[in-house]
Amino acid sequence: MFKDLLHCLSRPNIAVDLGTANTRIYSSLNGETTDNPSSMHLVVRKTAPVSNDYFHYINNKITTKPLRRGVIVDLKNATILLKKLVNTNRKSLLAPMALATAPIGTTEKERDLLRKALINAGTSHVAIIPESRAAAIGAGMDLTLPHAQMLVDIGDGVTEMAVFRGERIIYHATVHIACSDLHRSVRSTILARHRVQLESTSVEKLTHVISSMLDEQESNVEIFDISGIDAVQGKSVSCCVNKRDVINAIEPILMKFTVMIVNFLKKLPDKIYYEILESGITLTGGGACIAGLDKLIASRTNIKVIVAIDPLHAVINGARQSLNYWIGKKGGWENFTWPKLTALR
Repeated sequence: MFKDLLHCLSRPNIAVDLGTANTRIYSSLNGETTDNPSSMHLVVRKTAPVSNDYFHYINNKITTKPLRRGVIVDLKNATILLKKLVNTNRKSLLAPMALATAPIGTTEKERDLLRKALINAGTSHVAIIPESRAAAIGAGMDLTLPHAQMLVDIGDGVTEMAVFRGERIIYHATVHIACSDLHRSVRSTILARHRVQLESTSVEKLTHVISSMLDEQESNVEIFDISGIDAVQGKSVSCCVNKRDVINAIEPILMKFTVMIVNFLKKLPDKIYYEILESGITLTGGGACIAGLDKLIASRTNIKVIVAIDPLHAVINGARQSLNYWIGKKGGWENFTWPKLTALR
C-alpha cells in the first residue's frame, strides 16, 4: 500500500515524439511507449442512402490533423490530442514533465506552439530537443566520435538531414518531401486510372516497388491485385495495378528527394564530405522502412547507407534514452536546450 502511495506521488517524466502521422509517448513510471495516430476522427451521421462500405470508408477518411509538415497548425486540436495521451500515460497525482522533440528546421514560434500544446495538455514543464539528435541516439550512432556522421530522417511530412561531429550538429537541412508525398502520388494515380480510392495499407504496399527500380532485369509489367473503394459506386472492389504505373507515379518525387540529398552533400566542406564518405549515411523514420529506398540513395550518392535497427521508433527511443540519462542528475532538465544550428541552403 505504501509502495502504491509513493507511486501515485512520484512525478512522472515523459518523452514525446509528436509526428505528422503518429504520436509516440514514453513514460518513465512504467517504462512503456504508446503509439497513436496524430489525427482525430470527425464522425459523420448516415443520412443519404449509400452503401455501408462507402459510409465506413468516409467516416475513416474524415479526420482532422493538427500537424502539417512536422509542426502544429491547429493548437486547439493538438492540445485535445495530446491531453488524452498525456492522461493515459500519467498514472500519478502530479503533472508530468515532458521532453519533446521537434524538427530541426522549426522556428522558435513553432516550438513555442508545441510547448504550449503540451502545457495545456497537462504537463508541468516542457523541454525540446532536435528530432534529428534523438533519431541519431535511437539509431545507435556514437555522437562522441570526432569524425563527421550523417543522418537522414524520413518522416511522413518532412525529411531532415543532419551532420554530427563531436556531439554537435554542425550542418543540417530540412526537405519538405517525405513519405506522404509518395503516398499522395500513388493514391491520385490509381484514382485517376481505376476510379478506386486506396486504403493506406495498400498505398504503402505499392511504394515498395522502389526495391525493383534499380534491377534492370526485373520485369516492370508485374500486376498487383489490390482492394479499395470504387469512387463512383461507393463499394469495396478489387483492381489490378501495373507496376510501371506506380513507378511512373513515384519517380518524380524520388528524383527531387535524392537530388536534394546530393546537393546537401555537395555544399559540405571537403573534409566533412570525405569523413561522411567513410562513415556512411544512417537512415531513420518511416521512409527507412520502404524496401529499396536505402539502395536508391546509396546509388545516387555513392555513399553506403545503413538502415537503423528500428527506424520507425528511432526518435522516441532516442528521446527515451536522453530522458533516462538525465533524470535524477543535478540540473538535468537544464541540459535540454535548443542548440545553435547551421543550416545549409
